[in-house]
Amino acid sequence: MVIKLLAEKIAIEYEKRIKEKELNEIKVRLNDSQIKILALEAKGYRELDIAKVLGIEVVTVKYHKKKIVEKIEVKNIQEAVIKAVKLGLVDIN
Repeated sequence: MVIKLLAEKIAIEYEKRIKEKELNEIKVRLNDSQIKILALEAKGYRELDIAKVLGIEVVTVKYHKKKIVEKIEVKNIQEAVIKAVKLGLVDIN
């Protein structure tokens, strides 16, 4: 029983450290604008709205989204948002 509890605690701590490491790696890869774009995407903003909020062109938003997908190594921006939310980088509220 004690061994099982200890193993569970170790597994939880291991998962936590892996998540923290991945979050830190993503923070290093993305610039501030890209993190802001991810946050707005998570809240359901469209490209035009993101551009207006950030005071940039829609083409710049599209460029950043492409770079986000490349840097996070996912298939699309939706996967990037899901990953960012799961890791706690952005909030959907």
